[in-house]
Amino acid sequence: MITLHHLENSRSIRIIWVLEELGIEYDLKTYKRLPSGLAPPELKQVDKLGHAPILVDGSTSLSESGAIIEYLVSKYGAGNYTSPDDVFWKHYIEGSLMSFCVFKLVLSISIEKIPVLLRPVMAVVPRMILSQWVEPNLASAINVVENQLSNKQGWLVDGDSRGNPTISDFMLAFSVDVLVYGGRADNLGPGLQSYAQRLHQHPSYVKAIEKAGDYRYQKREN
Repeated sequence: MITLHHLENSRSIRIIWVLEELGIEYDLKTYKRLPSGLAPPELKQVDKLGHAPILVDGSTSLSESGAIIEYLVSKYGAGNYTSPDDVFWKHYIEGSLMSFCVFKLVLSISIEKIPVLLRPVMAVVPRMILSQWVEPNLASAINVVENQLSNKQGWLVDGDSRGNPTISDFMLAFSVDVLVYGGRADNLGPGLQSYAQRLHQHPSYVKAIEKAGDYRYQKREN
């Protein structure tokens, strides 16, 4: 049986979604973050860097969510869940969009952890990095995705031949959640907003969130 080592509030929710979407039986081992927000030391028993996700399938052990998604779709997807357009989007999402999402997330959390009385001094540099470098680049990266989604009612690249999500969507989901429900971007366009709503109504993604443990990047009922 497949085993997935999953860290709460992380990109490894992508892999839970893929496993649920493909209907693969798996054992989920969930790790809680430390109060500092870092991964617990137990993960280093599975991965030398202490990162997640880690997927173990028999004698095969894989890290990096993009590699894991491609492995699962190739081995268990029966030729579905792929599109020629995935070649661009899977790299764009992780290399451009997600990079600046992470920069903003880390810097914003760092500022929030500075004692209020010290913020006027200690937050000057991280705020400057955010305003002059991270936020403009993040806005540009978001616009590329927004333009792609602006006239769509389904998946990022219209799904596979059966209308299923593809590798592009599996990669995009966590970024969308951080931006839309994590409050890490302002004035998001209707394309991303609608996509997020569709994503969180998709049955296998609903199941993934239910199994993911603590997941702060989701729509909350008032």
